[in-house]
Amino acid sequence: MPKRTTFAGIAALYLLSGGLGLLYEVAFSKYLSFVFGATAYASSAVLVAFMGGLSLGAHLSGRLGRRVARPLLVYGYVELAIGAFCLIAPSLFGIVTAAYVALAAHVEQLPLLSAARYLVASSIVFVPAAGMGATLPLLARFVRGFGGHGSQRRLIALYAINTAGGAMGSLLSAYWIIPSLGLSTAVRTSALLSMLVGATACGLGRRLRDDAPADPTTGETSGETTLTFDELSVAVASGFLVFASEVIFVHLLALVIGTSVYAFGLMLAIFLVCLAAGTPVASLLVRFFKDGALSLSLAIAAMALAASLPIWDKLPDLFASLGGRVVDWPGRESVRGLAAFGALAIPVTCMGTTFPLVIRAIANKSNVGADVAKVTVANTVGSMAGSIVAGFVVLPRFGSQRSLVLVACAYAAMSLWMLRRLPRPRQMALGGLALTAIVIAWVIPGWNLFDLTSGANVYFERQDSSPRSFVMVHEDIHGGVTTVGRNGGVLSLWTNGKFQGNDADEGGAQRGFAHLPSMFAPRFDRALVVGMGTGTTVGTMAAYPYRRVDVAELAPAIVEAARTHFAHVNRGALDDPRVHVMLEDGRNVLLVGTEKYDVITVELSSIWFAGAANLYNREFYEIAKRRLADGGVLQQWVQLHHTTPREIAGILATLRLEFPYLAFFVTEHQGHVIASQKPLVTSVSHLSELERDPRVRAALGPGESLLGFARGILFDEQSLDELIRDAGARIDQIISTDDNLYLEYATPRNNVPSADMVSDTMPKLARYETPGLLDRHFVP
Repeated sequence: MPKRTTFAGIAALYLLSGGLGLLYEVAFSKYLSFVFGATAYASSAVLVAFMGGLSLGAHLSGRLGRRVARPLLVYGYVELAIGAFCLIAPSLFGIVTAAYVALAAHVEQLPLLSAARYLVASSIVFVPAAGMGATLPLLARFVRGFGGHGSQRRLIALYAINTAGGAMGSLLSAYWIIPSLGLSTAVRTSALLSMLVGATACGLGRRLRDDAPADPTTGETSGETTLTFDELSVAVASGFLVFASEVIFVHLLALVIGTSVYAFGLMLAIFLVCLAAGTPVASLLVRFFKDGALSLSLAIAAMALAASLPIWDKLPDLFASLGGRVVDWPGRESVRGLAAFGALAIPVTCMGTTFPLVIRAIANKSNVGADVAKVTVANTVGSMAGSIVAGFVVLPRFGSQRSLVLVACAYAAMSLWMLRRLPRPRQMALGGLALTAIVIAWVIPGWNLFDLTSGANVYFERQDSSPRSFVMVHEDIHGGVTTVGRNGGVLSLWTNGKFQGNDADEGGAQRGFAHLPSMFAPRFDRALVVGMGTGTTVGTMAAYPYRRVDVAELAPAIVEAARTHFAHVNRGALDDPRVHVMLEDGRNVLLVGTEKYDVITVELSSIWFAGAANLYNREFYEIAKRRLADGGVLQQWVQLHHTTPREIAGILATLRLEFPYLAFFVTEHQGHVIASQKPLVTSVSHLSELERDPRVRAALGPGESLLGFARGILFDEQSLDELIRDAGARIDQIISTDDNLYLEYATPRNNVPSADMVSDTMPKLARYETPGLLDRHFVP
């Protein structure tokens, strides 16, 4: 078989393999978020486990690959093993969940809990990740058999092709594969494709009698046969700086293109495409600058990153200017993609030149498989370190703009260090470029945070309630950009440009999140509040005589804002000794705990945030049901703005599978569903008795009463069947589960002018209003 034809076939297989690998990474991360929660610490444990698997696979491939005469055949076996494992992987997550719950039951300290998460995550991601890490060293030995300078081109081409495949997998998994097939079917279908890739590679490998040099210690070589310190150090630095940049870019893009599951897939695809585009640019650098190519690649990465800084706070203007002309979801999603591409294209492409140059430098060495394995391990270890240091140290300490400045300076410093072996004239030219990048990065004016945090990406308009001055700005990997701002006399809380609450007109609905479930509470022993916001719900819950009120909140900055700036609306509840705040995912709190709650109330700002729908899946309701005391009640917020009766029906139909009794209330244009295993009945006399408690009376706003909240009841379970029937979908289509992620993928599409606002939704829901509900549920 001609070598050109063989390489083309392998390139096509490796493109598909890259796409499948990305889908596995996304799907496994999603599965493990159900187990560990959606905190930054949990996500980091999954990332470290995945990267550790990649490193292990590359290391083993490099150590053992020298003995392999047919690396293409072994590559096929590896792909078959990846596919075989992923075929059964969806069935293993139940075992993983049980193992994690057993470990977490004996662990309280965060470092130990993170270690437990890492161990559990490793048990399921190591096999496919190790297989993925082994593939490039094996194929490096295969293309080494082609000989000549063509092996350099082919090896870095394979790296770029696999990266481009990852971009393709990111887009397809976010916009089509997972929402259409569900998680388990998507993973198993991908597993079959991986096995097809493996079988095809095995077929090609068997047809080649010997696809590697006969003696790996004496093959054709150009230069040294061992890695230099420069090659290893640049591999580590490239991984560190690229992943540090990715963490910061994801953080920024949450402000610019949003936090939906689509936004993350779009951002990752653009990032990978631009990294892949760095490979042909790297070849041009070698052609024109020879030995100075590596130093130049680092310098232009620094320059491009510095020069792109002014773009970020201008992007919201683009969304606001197009709001009246681009009114459908595909159009707006395209604009978000173009905005992200405009911010990332040049700096990420320039960053993508460095690692291909390292691979190119070792492509003709006789022990290329082992050398590629070593630089892959070095790059992967650098990637792990970069993501952790950037997310947990640099970003919260310096903020996003200064963090990018530091990354640009680090690229420039690496460029200057690599100059030491070049002739003096080149040192002067490239050193001047690197130093110029540093100067530009430091003199760029600070971003306009009012524009950057305006949230224009959500509805393509600037909100009238946006802050005119800030009293708090905090950035971290946990909650993104948390701001507290003033507009007139109103103090508001925002996360990534999304409104969370204020000390004025939003209080009634937030108080209702506590008053309504407490009306039906069988006793006042223990309550759990999921999500803090301004703390109004927590403060209202603490007004009742609960022995203990637990609060689960992901973002430390939200807790600080509630404690420092909104104590006047939450009545200082965070200093109440009965209130215990946990910086943890609410679903994970319920999964690993053993306490029984009389009330669980879920207060979120938007369902369309990536991960938020985990609290609307059937499996969450199963967990909540187990953790409720006898007769306990669950309160779930239901979004009424930018939604449709179909999504509302999906929430209620899913909830009803676990809770036979429910009642739907509306308080100040916010939906509440109260659910229980027992009939929801209380008495007016009980409400009157509660109101006689001075603390409860103080937790009511002007003109509010418990009976007034009760009058917001709209319908109960008897009207739900009609609502579901009128939703125009089979019930299995709108039931949201950990496998069928209906709400997570449906709700972001409603952030367009044509979607129902509250004024549209309320008349549609009022059609199902049931007469006499107040007398049925609130007996004398």
